Order: sequence, then C-alpha cells, then structure tokens
Amino acid sequence: MRIRVLIILASLAIISGCRDTSGIRGYWSSRDLNLDNVAAAEDQFTDFVELAVKAPEKDARAAIDHLLKKAGRDTVTYLVYADWIARGFSTLASPCRNCGLFVYAADKILSKGILDGYSAEDFRQRREFCLHNRVGDKIELPETMDDDGIASLDGRTLFLVVDQDCPTCRESLQKFLSPKWKGTALTALCYGHGPLPSVDRWECRRISGEQTIIDTRQAPFYFVAAPDGTIEITYTSVYNESI
Repeated sequence: MRIRVLIILASLAIISGCRDTSGIRGYWSSRDLNLDNVAAAEDQFTDFVELAVKAPEKDARAAIDHLLKKAGRDTVTYLVYADWIARGFSTLASPCRNCGLFVYAADKILSKGILDGYSAEDFRQRREFCLHNRVGDKIELPETMDDDGIASLDGRTLFLVVDQDCPTCRESLQKFLSPKWKGTALTALCYGHGPLPSVDRWECRRISGEQTIIDTRQAPFYFVAAPDGTIEITYTSVYNESI
C-alpha cells in the first residue's frame, strides 16, 4: 500500500512538472537574494525577467509577489531589486520590457512605502508612461510647440522621439529611410536645443522635453500608428530594432 502511495505521489509530481511550462513557478523558492556577489545576483535576476515575460501572466505575477516578499526582509535588498524591476520591465532598452508586469510590480512597490522622494516619483512616472500608446490603443500625441495643435496622422505613421542634443538620436532619422519603412509617413517629435532637423521624408515637430505621455529621457525611440489611429507598434528603442 505504501509503495502504491509513493508511486501515485511521484506521478503527480511528474504531471505537475510537465504542466509547469513557464519555468517561473517556484523560481525564488530555491534561490537566495545574496547581494554579496552582485554580478551573480544580476545574472539570476536577468534569468528571472526572461522567464517572466514568456510565462503565463498569473505565474509571472506570483513570482513577482514571491520576490518582493523575500526582498522585503531587508530595506537595501528591496531597493536594489525594485530598481532592477524598473530596469528589466519598463526600460525601453530592455528586450524584456513588459508594461503589464511593470505596472503590477510598481503598484505593489509603491504601496509598500519604502521608496520615497525621487525613487518613488520615478516609479510613478514610469508607471504612467506604460499606460499610454500600447498596442491596440488609440494614439495619444503630445502638443507641439511650433504651432497650435498636435502632430497628425498621414496614413500609417511612424513617430520618432528625438533629443536634439543627442547625436545618436539625430542619426537615427537616417535609419528609418530604409526600404522597410517605404510607404510609412515619418514624423519626428523633437525636443532640446537648436533648429529642427531638415531630412527628406521627415516632418519634424517641436515638443517640450517634459511629457506625461512619452518618456523623453529614453530617446531615441519610436512608435507606429495605423491609418485608423490605433497603435501597431508600441514604444520601441531604436537600439532594439532591426531597421
């Protein structure tokens, strides 16, 4: 009888393991948050982020809860992992950017009350930016400063956010002149100093560097709207896109 029970328990474990296709369940159960070796801890967290964005959202959220609970035992550890969560899930340069998971984590982190001052405000701003111009949303555009109103759609339109004080941003205007974007209208939303760029095919508009819809700090990045005004491609770093 005892052998039969053990066989049944083993079978259930195997079935449970087969069902766990996300690779995220129990991730933090067997891992310590040891910041004595920061490089190893970063690698461990990077693996976690990569698994989380591929996992069912329910599993990813549960893993985030587990991580934050574990990190909450020490304030310094909590602050470090909160910063890594922001970098991994909300930064445009991250290949694992996932606004849904970041907003979920940000709500948890902000409600904890450990972050204050600049750190808390940064989280609130990142959360706000994540709520705009997601795939399927109706496009939201900032007001322009060079005339009344906002930039308009001209059929399928790519909007590139350009910091005029950043050479890489200005150079990225040329990259979108490739055949890949033939037939797509090109509009640059520019902030910073100096006259607006003058580049063939580009309509360049001036905006303020202080925005609530787009995070100008992360330029250069772009997003694409369909002719009906719905977002086809959400905020995407130029560095992450093969143009």
